[in-house]
Amino acid sequence: MVKALNEFDEVLLRVIDETLRYSLGDRTVEIFYEYLRRRGFMLSNIPQNPDFFFEELRKVLEFEDLGMRFRRVSGIGIVSILERAIIEILCRKIGLEFDEKGPIDFSEWVEKVREVYNTRFSKSKVPGTEVRMVYGKSKHPNSGRR
Repeated sequence: MVKALNEFDEVLLRVIDETLRYSLGDRTVEIFYEYLRRRGFMLSNIPQNPDFFFEELRKVLEFEDLGMRFRRVSGIGIVSILERAIIEILCRKIGLEFDEKGPIDFSEWVEKVREVYNTRFSKSKVPGTEVRMVYGKSKHPNSGRR
């Protein structure tokens, strides 16, 4: 069953795909995607399970290390760099500043960016439906009670 993707998930998938293709090349990415499909993992599952996706990428690139494709950086290091690049690009696309130093937790950052994206760009926001806090009680501005 294919789950419909929301707008943020589509943006995330596009950024992941573009970053991988730019960094690893189209052919390598297509081979990796086919590998995932054979394992029963659909690309549409990445937004809900990015850890599996990147763990598999680490495994594949670690295996590639035996052939010395990336001579000075391990598969683990390459994937960490890719995760950071993806988050940086994602933040830039939605107007967030990303100045995190050191290692990042990709899944955690995806959820942070998703939250901001949904707050800023949610299509379900209807003008005049905000809730105001008055004396510790919430009052809907259109409720008739003031």
